[in-house]
Amino acid sequence: MSIQGALTDLMKVFLAFYIGCCAVGRSDIPFKMVSQLRTQALKGTTESWGCPSSFHRSGDCMTYDPRNYK
Repeated sequence: MSIQGALTDLMKVFLAFYIGCCAVGRSDIPFKMVSQLRTQALKGTTESWGCPSSFHRSGDCMTYDPRNYK
């Protein structure tokens, strides 16, 4: 299954869920779910990612100057 097919199926499920919520008068539920998932996904993005070197040499992290990477 391709990623486009999977996204299409996911869109259909979300649209059916949204229409069902609108039918019972609670159209805010899908948006609350999406915002909660977004909050959880972005929760750890403010933490340090560690040494910026992809080569993992011994002196790379010692020469790291955070002012150069703003």
